[in-house]
Amino acid sequence: MASDRGVPKYSRQDLRKATRFTDGDYRGINPREFYRRLKRRLEEIQTKNDFKYETVGTQDSDLDIISEEVGQKTGRLDGRLMAESDWGMLGTGKIEYKPYGPHGALMIVIGLLVAVATGLAEELVYAALGGVLVVAGIYLYFKTETGEFPVARKDIIRILMTGEVSERTIEDTDEERTDIFANMSVIYAGDTFVNVYTGRMSSNIDADSFEELDWTLGRQLSKTVQEWHDDIVSSEHALNPSSGFIDHLGAWSNRDTSNRRYKNTIDQVQSRINGSFDVRLAYTETLLDEVEADVRDDVADQQEAINAELEELSQEMEVYVEREGLKHTQ
Repeated sequence: MASDRGVPKYSRQDLRKATRFTDGDYRGINPREFYRRLKRRLEEIQTKNDFKYETVGTQDSDLDIISEEVGQKTGRLDGRLMAESDWGMLGTGKIEYKPYGPHGALMIVIGLLVAVATGLAEELVYAALGGVLVVAGIYLYFKTETGEFPVARKDIIRILMTGEVSERTIEDTDEERTDIFANMSVIYAGDTFVNVYTGRMSSNIDADSFEELDWTLGRQLSKTVQEWHDDIVSSEHALNPSSGFIDHLGAWSNRDTSNRRYKNTIDQVQSRINGSFDVRLAYTETLLDEVEADVRDDVADQQEAINAELEELSQEMEVYVEREGLKHTQ
C-alpha cells in the first residue's frame, strides 16, 4: 500500500547516521523502472500475518531526472523512497510518579484551613484534626510509586538514489529505440522508532491500555513526555509543563479519569517529535532508557532484522539490474 504524501528531503550523510544502512551501485538501468521495482519490492515485505510496510513517494514528486531532454544526452538523478510500518506493541516503560499527589495537596490545604480557622476559634480538638490532615497530606503528597505505560515501535526504511543518466539507442531485433539509463549509487537506511503507545490494545497484548492507567499516572506521563521533548529541542521550542505543589493541587480543576485529555496531549507532543528525524531518534533513545532490558533487546533484534531486509533489498535489486539492465548500445 502506498501513501501519496511526499518523501522528506534527506542527504546521503543523513542516511549514514541511521541505525542500519547499506549501499548498492547499479549500472545501465532505466531509473523509472528501477524505482517502480524497488517500490513494489518494499510493499512485498511481510511480517508473520500481513504486509509490513506502506511506501511513501512517487515518481512524479520524488524522482528527479534533471536536464533530461532529447539531444541533451546526459542528466543527473536524485530520487527518494520511504517505507513505514504500522505501530506495533513493544512492551512497557516505567516512570516514577505520585499516585496520590493531588490528593495529598488537597488534604494539606484543607488541613491548614481547618487548623487555622479552628485554632483562632480556640477549638483545639478540630485544630488538632486539621494538623493530622496536614501530616497525612504531606505523606500522601511525597509518596511515589513506579508506574508502567505501553510502548510501541515503528520501523522506517529510507532510500536515496543518486547518479548520472544518459540517453542511449537500443537495438531490438528489427528496430531501434531511444531510452534513458542510469549509473547510480543507492543507499538503503533503516531505523526503529519508539513512542508512548496511546492506541487500542489487541486482545492478546498483556499490558494495560493507556485508557486503563490510573489518571494520576496518565497525567504525569503526559507531563513527562513534554519534559522529554524539552530536553531534546532548543529552548525556544520548549513546552515548559507545570509541576510542583500548585500543579498537583490544580489537577482537581481539570481531572480526567478517562485519560482522554492526557492522551491527546501525548499524541500532539509526539506528533511534533515525529516531524523531525533527528528529534525522533533522540526521543527513541530517551524512551529506551525507561524500558526493561528485554525490551531493549527486542529493539536490537528488530534492528538486525531491518539490516537483513536492507541487505536483501540491495542484493535483489542488483540481480534485477543484471537481468533487466542495458545489454546493447550504440
